[in-house]
Amino acid sequence: MKDHVHERIGFREIDEHGNAVQAVSPHVPEPVEPDRKRLTLNPFIIALWALDAGLAWCGLWALTSAVGAMMGLTSAQSAETAQVNFIMLSHTPYALLAVVLITAALLFWHAVQWQKKRPTK
Repeated sequence: MKDHVHERIGFREIDEHGNAVQAVSPHVPEPVEPDRKRLTLNPFIIALWALDAGLAWCGLWALTSAVGAMMGLTSAQSAETAQVNFIMLSHTPYALLAVVLITAALLFWHAVQWQKKRPTK
């Protein structure tokens, strides 16, 4: 369907991104569209939250199992179990640090996105 008001005019209005904008005439009022609020989810942010939760769970599990083995809360250990506990204990602080940093970065990202949606006064 063509715009009968601007059919004779040979140009279109475009926005800053090059997308066509509906022409507005001073003689014909603009149709009122309901303001749609759409929830947009960024799949990369969702994946980062899932990675953060998984890393936190694995880090806390490794910490509790390795410390429990050191304290003698589990049954007799073999040499391989002691090596695995050493590896888990040596990597757990970095995993928990990564959890804290990723969580802080994600919360900062959400704060910036929230700030962009709110008008400044």
